[in-house]
Amino acid sequence: MQKKMYHLRQPVFRNATAYQRKYNVKSVQFLSNIEAMPHPKELPLIGTKLALLAKGSGSKLHEYIDNRHEHLGPIFYEKLGGNTKLVFISDPTLMKTLFLKLEGKYPVHLLPEPWLLYERLYGAKRGLFFMNNEEWLTNRRIVNRHVLKEGSEKWLEEPIKQTINTFVKKWKIETETHGIFIPELESDLYRLSTDVIVNVLLGEQCMTPSMHYEQLLKQFSEAVKQIFHTTTSLYALPVSWYQQLNLKPWRDFKESVDTSLLLARKIVQEMLNKKEKNKGLIWKLCQEQMSDDTITRIVADFVIAAGDTTSYTTLWTLLLLSNNDEEKKQIREREITYVKYVVKEAMRLYPVAPFLTRILPQESILGQYILNEGTPIIASIYTMGRDNNNFSEASKFMPSRWCRNDPRNFKLVNHIPSASLPFALGARSCIGRKIAMLQLTEIISQIVNKFEFTSVNCNEVNAITSQILIPNQEIKLQLTLRQDLHKNNSDIETM
Repeated sequence: MQKKMYHLRQPVFRNATAYQRKYNVKSVQFLSNIEAMPHPKELPLIGTKLALLAKGSGSKLHEYIDNRHEHLGPIFYEKLGGNTKLVFISDPTLMKTLFLKLEGKYPVHLLPEPWLLYERLYGAKRGLFFMNNEEWLTNRRIVNRHVLKEGSEKWLEEPIKQTINTFVKKWKIETETHGIFIPELESDLYRLSTDVIVNVLLGEQCMTPSMHYEQLLKQFSEAVKQIFHTTTSLYALPVSWYQQLNLKPWRDFKESVDTSLLLARKIVQEMLNKKEKNKGLIWKLCQEQMSDDTITRIVADFVIAAGDTTSYTTLWTLLLLSNNDEEKKQIREREITYVKYVVKEAMRLYPVAPFLTRILPQESILGQYILNEGTPIIASIYTMGRDNNNFSEASKFMPSRWCRNDPRNFKLVNHIPSASLPFALGARSCIGRKIAMLQLTEIISQIVNKFEFTSVNCNEVNAITSQILIPNQEIKLQLTLRQDLHKNNSDIETM
């Protein structure tokens, strides 16, 4: 069915939608409803569930949807596991429209069904990621003032750099001791991300290191990792079946969430007890007259979210650099400016969140379609970043593409910066993006400048979806100290 939409500043025709009456400006366009949108063949009740299972289930979702876009175009709908029509988009203009015009005052995103079921069953009130409406807006504005406003980098830099200095020093000692060092990369980077956010919350490293505290953070990091792994394992069948039958995937998921929340709250409580001694984010939120309960909810989720986003982006970036001496050379010569290009390019190829979601708050026009209130929209971030129409030679790792004056870019015809959105756009974009970028640029810069490293993985590393985009195998890097650092150390010892 098609409707004619007049944007002519004249009396609005009788059948116009509320959206058309509100935005009556200057053009004529034919609009269709969702039924006219491209979509794959589906089965009653289960939709396209079998097709997804045949392609490798949820772990291959990013590739499955990428293939759908290739065949169906930049906007289509699909019923992945039931009767709900999920609208997928991969066009940068549609993304801007969604995030900047359609998401509304209180943007709502889709949450994984296991997480929602856990919250309903156990009444666990969570932080900003789970909040909606006025509660979300009020608390988001408060946190924005301290971590996103202009100039917030000034107080964030010190705890982040201090934490990374300590981390790199440990790696350096291991490498000096053994000559060659192969770290437990995923666990180490997870722990680093946890330490960074803890010290941002404190403002400085003031917690006296102890076996108890070290064990607490280690257990917490491992539990958070398991939340994402166990969530993905619950998608083969309806989540309610797993829960009602108390099957092992549900038990594992519940245990990981129970443990993460318990430990996160313990960590936050220790911070609250020390809030008067520091000037970190905890102290700043207390100055806003925020209750201890709300601070605990927000900060606990902050700590939980920190582990995955930055640790896996660091992991992918190091892998991309591991056998690329030219890019490492560029970092060493051009310092922090070029590191930012490297991180942006890694996030284009491997966005931690391959999909971002919104639920339309009212009837809206997206592209050439009129969509009902409540329609779920899935932004295919992975596909958009790897589309040759947006980025020439899109599958190649080319950090120089982000530098306007780099002579290597003369052959690149397409470059649409807004087609890479690792942190989303709009009011509900990533709250921790400044913290993440400060951490990512600092850790990559220090590792590249202090170590030589190569990948020792025998097989090609591919991405899989586990709520976020992670490697399909453990990434192993072999580290040695750079020769000039060896020389400097020897000179110091001889003096």
